[in-house]
Amino acid sequence: MYILSLSLTSFRNYESLNFEPSEDLNVLVGRNAQGKSAVLEGIYLLATSKSHRTSRDMDMIALGEPWARVAAEVKRTQRNDISLEIDLDRVEKKTVKINTVKHGKIGDIVGQLNAVIFSDSDIDMVRGEPSRRRRFLNLEISQISPQYVYALGRYKRVLDQRNNLLREIKLGTASVSGLDVWDGQLATYGGTVIRRRADFVGFIANAAAEIYSVLTDQSETLEVSYRPNIEIGKDASEEEIARELGERLAAKRELDIIRATSNSGPHRDDLGISVNGLGAREFGSQGQQRTAAIAMKLAEIRVIREAAGENPVVLLDDVMAELDETRRRRILDSVEGCQTIITTTHLSDLNPTVLENAAVFDVEAGKVARR
Repeated sequence: MYILSLSLTSFRNYESLNFEPSEDLNVLVGRNAQGKSAVLEGIYLLATSKSHRTSRDMDMIALGEPWARVAAEVKRTQRNDISLEIDLDRVEKKTVKINTVKHGKIGDIVGQLNAVIFSDSDIDMVRGEPSRRRRFLNLEISQISPQYVYALGRYKRVLDQRNNLLREIKLGTASVSGLDVWDGQLATYGGTVIRRRADFVGFIANAAAEIYSVLTDQSETLEVSYRPNIEIGKDASEEEIARELGERLAAKRELDIIRATSNSGPHRDDLGISVNGLGAREFGSQGQQRTAAIAMKLAEIRVIREAAGENPVVLLDDVMAELDETRRRRILDSVEGCQTIITTTHLSDLNPTVLENAAVFDVEAGKVARR
């Protein structure tokens, strides 16, 4: 799959842009704060409905403008070609269109375009808080599993309702019996989320370990493991996990009321990431943490290839300067066959032989021009 054209309107520092990348390697070059990352951000927004740079949709709307639009025409090999659009508004909720038809659910756009992004913030997936790793799981699994998108959305809504009720119970304005309905729903949707996460991590862990070994010339080992908030059997079904979560919720109900929050469920999950048997977050060097993040991202490409039956679009957001020539080469070898868009401040960060086969675009003050 690849992007035929991308248009940005009142998005970040772009008044209007129509960008037509090549099917293969594309390089966006320019000084900082000129709009290079915004192009990649727009693509990733269409793939996941989320930005990789901010949690606030309004941050993506150009200063002084009431709304912004991101749209793309996408060529797909396993499914029909498709047009995608997301509109952002300072007052209304964002909306999505698929083949010009407006959809009521934002999640309907997720997975229509598959994209994997590499950025400086990826290292936070390794050294940051558990919420950063859960975000990684949510964004990447959502691209390949509509069932996960549905279950996760329902889970979050039920969790909010349960937490609201817990606060009311603590204040003495609601009955404890009201938790029964929410507990049942939380366990059901939570069972789906946990099972899908376990399957995804099982695949990505093997691929990431293999890739990490190659990136370090077999001198180091990487281990990635799923750490669910509850004990589950390796082959436990969604129903069995739901029962286990339901029992855990019942056992921890008194504590939940005291703390006025839900302490059990996939919203408390984490990933274990170890290098040479030691926790990468606590003991890994910055180089090891960065290489671990890269290995996990490259493994994600493999997951999408297998699940979707075609290559994702690969976005490399100003990461090449941080890597040595060997790692740069191995990353580019790994994304061969994918439409790849690289941002950089200096073309010297890329090997001249790489640039010979690349479409190079200059980016300056919200303008993109092909050389």
